[in-house]
Parts: sequence; C-alpha cells; structure tokens
Amino acid sequence: MSNKDNKNELTKKEVLNNRREFISKYGKLAIATPIAVTALMTPMTSRAQASLEDSGDII
Repeated sequence: MSNKDNKNELTKKEVLNNRREFISKYGKLAIATPIAVTALMTPMTSRAQASLEDSGDII
C-alpha cells in the first residue's frame, strides 16, 4: 500500500467521523425544523387566509 492510498483511507475515515459528529450535533434540529415550519405555515395562521376571511370576497 502506498502512502497516497493510506492518506486517502485516513481522509475517508475523517469524513465519516465528521459526518457522525455533525449528525449527532444537528440531528435533533433536522427532525424538529420541518414540524415547526409546517405548524407555522398552517392556513389558520396564514395572512392570506385571514385577509380572505375579513373581506368576504371570493377570489
């Protein structure tokens, strides 16, 4: 095995380790964010929905 192959193997291990660290650190945020965004975008809280109800006009 050449030095280049050994260096490449270390790089792969580092990449996998960095990925694991990132997922363990930000994984909970990735799970909670779509739920929070969906809750904020519901039609009941939408300004467009509120303005349609106030005017009584049908578009």
